[in-house]
Amino acid sequence: MNEITPSLEMINSRIEHEDNLLNQRVSWIVSSQAFLLTGYAILLNAPLQARSELFRHDQALLMKLIPFTSICVTLLLWFAILAGIWAIRELRARVKARPGFAADQTLARPLTRAIGLAIPALIPVAFLLTWLWLLIC
Repeated sequence: MNEITPSLEMINSRIEHEDNLLNQRVSWIVSSQAFLLTGYAILLNAPLQARSELFRHDQALLMKLIPFTSICVTLLLWFAILAGIWAIRELRARVKARPGFAADQTLARPLTRAIGLAIPALIPVAFLLTWLWLLIC
């Protein structure tokens, strides 16, 4: 084996690890948003006359807190997703910089990578716009 192989294997392993983290973060955001949207929908369908004044206050509070919480969660996970994409980009740049290695043999084309990373990068945007729309309208 030449000297480049272990280092490239380590970088490829790190790329795979970052990709797995990226998938987990996308799963977290989808799961959290499903949970919060469900709670919001339940509140929207709650009876107009609450059982007690305390419940009325709690329902009104939750109608404001759920979108705010969701926006915070979305932003935090979006930043984590973008950080993962950035880490993968940096690792791929290291592979390209290795002397004597044809990076095009193992790395996907830029357009393919961009399309593949658009989904994790844009899912948070979709949820963020949904919650902002609910708050504004």
